[in-house]
Amino acid sequence: MNMKRIQALFFAPSAAALALTATFIVAITMAGLASCSSAPKRPPEIFTNRNAANGQLDLGNQAVNKSDYATAHLFIKEAWRLAVSSDDPETRIKVLLADGNAWFNEGNREKADTTWAQALTEAEAAQNRTLVSTSKIYRARGLLAEGNAVGTLQETERQKTAASVKATVLAEMGNIKSNPLYTAFAWKVIGLSEKELSNWSDAENAIKKAADIHEKNRYLEDTAYDWYLIASIRSKAGQYPSAIQALRTAISFDRRAENPNGLGMDWLALGTIEEKAGNTQKAVEAYTRSTEIFKSAFLPLNAAAAEKKLSALKGEGVK
Repeated sequence: MNMKRIQALFFAPSAAALALTATFIVAITMAGLASCSSAPKRPPEIFTNRNAANGQLDLGNQAVNKSDYATAHLFIKEAWRLAVSSDDPETRIKVLLADGNAWFNEGNREKADTTWAQALTEAEAAQNRTLVSTSKIYRARGLLAEGNAVGTLQETERQKTAASVKATVLAEMGNIKSNPLYTAFAWKVIGLSEKELSNWSDAENAIKKAADIHEKNRYLEDTAYDWYLIASIRSKAGQYPSAIQALRTAISFDRRAENPNGLGMDWLALGTIEEKAGNTQKAVEAYTRSTEIFKSAFLPLNAAAAEKKLSALKGEGVK
């Protein structure tokens, strides 16, 4: 037999063999493709640290609402660490806004404004119009006499500042309408400005808009505080029965939130208004309830303030 023919017989692939080989290769290739398509796809962006930072912020804000500032700063500090590690401008700015808010509520206005100023600088660098406007609104809120040593400010100066703050907020509101919580905060600042200007009806309407947003989104502590402010506005206007009604509403929301600091403040304010209205016994009951709540929540300074008002009302003097 011819050697070439022998080689062809043993070594040359037949048509059937070629077809089988081709089929095998296609099958392997398709299997590979199938396995790739069924594998979990990698996300286009990772949000682990940013989500964790937002979670810490939420806890920090809750602590602020309860006036537990030591705990609030711990949560916010951790949120800042996570924001820095992810190098996300928006998260950094949100943490700075919350940090400033904590300092402001604690009574350190200078530290609050410095922190909000940093938030504004970073928002402008990031070209984030929403957070630029929000930062401006926070800084404007810090200028109001509400919560400040009012006795050190002249009436004309307070009203001039309030009018300026109101104008600032109104100018920036168009940029924050997509964020309900920032919008609620803006309405609250407008309401406080109107209160400084003695525009009682406008002040209450603005705070009610904030309360509607907070209640819709189930921010119970914030809703309670909105009604606390409404009570303050009505009291300033001499509308004691409706102010008492507003405080009862605040109490109902703080009860739902199990917010002892808010409840203690609500009852303390209720006692003050009942006293102004000449309802001495009801004032005593409210001051007593406030004292009990503060003591049970281990808030001795607040409890002492409530006891002082109770003792004065009873004519026993300060013990």
